[in-house]
Formats: sequence, C-alpha cells, structure tokens
Amino acid sequence: MRTVRWGILGLGSIANKFASDLLLVPNTELIAVASSDYRRAEAFSEKYSSKRFYDSYQSLFDDSDVEIIYIASLHPKHAELSIAALKHRKAVLCEKPLAMNEQEVKAMISASHSTNVFLMEGLWTRFNPSFQQAQDWIKEGKLGRLRYINATFSFNGLDRGPDSRLFHPDKGGGTLLDIGIYPLFLAYQLLGKPKNIQASAHLTAHGVDQQLAILLTYENAHAVLYSSFAHNEVMSATIAGEEGEIYMDSRWHETPKLSLVKGEEMVSEAFDFIGKGYSYEIEEASQCIREGKKESAKWSLDSSLELMQLMDSIRQLCGIHYPSDRNEKK
Repeated sequence: MRTVRWGILGLGSIANKFASDLLLVPNTELIAVASSDYRRAEAFSEKYSSKRFYDSYQSLFDDSDVEIIYIASLHPKHAELSIAALKHRKAVLCEKPLAMNEQEVKAMISASHSTNVFLMEGLWTRFNPSFQQAQDWIKEGKLGRLRYINATFSFNGLDRGPDSRLFHPDKGGGTLLDIGIYPLFLAYQLLGKPKNIQASAHLTAHGVDQQLAILLTYENAHAVLYSSFAHNEVMSATIAGEEGEIYMDSRWHETPKLSLVKGEEMVSEAFDFIGKGYSYEIEEASQCIREGKKESAKWSLDSSLELMQLMDSIRQLCGIHYPSDRNEKK
C-alpha cells in the first residue's frame, strides 16, 4: 500500500488534533504545513515532524510533493481555499462545515468536477467505528422502523467573548455551523431529508445563534436536536425504533461506546479508537486517493450539499445571516 502525502492548511486547535492522529495512520506522511504566521508554522512543523512549513498558503498549493490538503481554516475561508487547492490539483479534505452556504458548496463541487480532483467534507463522526456499528444495527433491522432521534451538542463558551470565532459573524460564529451540524448530520444520515423543519434560536447581539433547537418531522418519525454555547451538559444521543433503541454515550459524536436495547436485553459495544478518532476520516480520504476516487462513497458530495441546504433552511427560519450570504446575490 503506497504512502499518501498530506499537507495541512490552517494550524489551530483542530489541526493539532488532526495532525496528532495523522502520525498514527499507516502509509500516510505529513509533507508540509502552512499558516499565515511564520512562527506558528515553524512550531507546528517541528511538533508533528513535517518535512516543510510555509507562511503562505500559495506555497503549500505549489508544493509538488503534497497530494492532499486538510483545510482547517475558519469556516468563511473554506470555500475559497478549497477551490484554490483544487485548481492547483491538490485533493482536499475540508473541515466541516464544508462551506458557509449552499452556493459556496455548489461552487466547491463544481471545482472538484471541473478539475477531476478529490473533495470530501471532514465530518469525522461519519467514519468512526462506533457510528458504523450503529448504522449496521439499523440496517440489520435491529430497531425495526425508526421513529425518533434525540441528539444534542453543548458547551459553555460564554467566557470567550464576542470577538471569538464562536460568536463573531465574520468568523462564521454560531452553534449551528460549529456544533449543531453534528446532531443534524445524525438525523440526516439515518432518516434523510425531513418533510418539515421547525427551529428556534436565541441570537447574540451580533446576530449569530447562541442557542438553537430544531424539530424535524418525517413520514413516521421525529428528530429533536439542540446545540448551545451557553451551558454544559451530558451529550448523549438516542436512536429509537419500534423494536429497539441505540444509546450513544457522551460525547456521542466521538463516543467509543454504545448500547443496543431490545426489550429486557442489552448489548454493549466498545471500540479502541486510533488516536482521537480523526484517524478514520484520514484512512477514508487516503484510500480514496490511492484508488483514484473523486469523492467518498461513505460521505458523498451530494450528502454534504443536502446537509448544507438543511442548515440554510434552519438559518432562514431563525434569521441567522452572515456576510458571505450577500455573495449569493452577485
């Protein structure tokens, strides 16, 4: 199995977790990293033993040894930087959300198709073995017909201030794009597109959602979803069908433990993750590159687009707007 050569763009906290896991995945190599800050790039490169580091993104795009770039910038730069990388013939794994809105996602998909280069959204939960086990149980009919999903994602970030990336609209702030995407993904992946969406948000003075509740209605099911930057909680998830339930332990989106309950019987599964769990999306993207695929069958570009369309609908219901939305009308 040949080694896939990686680059990382944007060297914040999520990139550190990703790089740590990349070192644990066989047949991958970190070639180069890039930041707008020279010292940050140098320190990151030393910490994770990349061969090179750059203080410009263009230099990373021009590095002929790099096959695929993990883009971990702030949300509003995802589309621009991903498209630039694709145009330089670099495959892209872009951290979630793939972009800020439907229009940007469509532009990214168009760039991937026109250049014939791989693109995938880094929705790491999709590739974790515990989530795969939950899907397998559902496909095997263990739960019968699905009727209900409940999932939340909350933490207290109020001390970070209005200029932090959590709360500033110019930085893509708000719970939906940052953490609410996880509960929404769970409902979408298991139940598909809903017949009806209801949503209510508490907005900050800057107009981003500090706290968000979502109710999705399907033909025979409901999904109750919630995200917040205002408080901590136990973040578990429930998937219930007519014949059984799956309970995903906290924090459910990265849990190594889950239980299947059918009447009085319970079966529990626990997985030893490789690193923090980003390793599985790294394995998926790397294998796609080896096989010459342009997108992942496990998390397709159509799925990323439909998930973004759901988020756009929720934002419209709640009156959440970003500077990038104005570009749609140009």
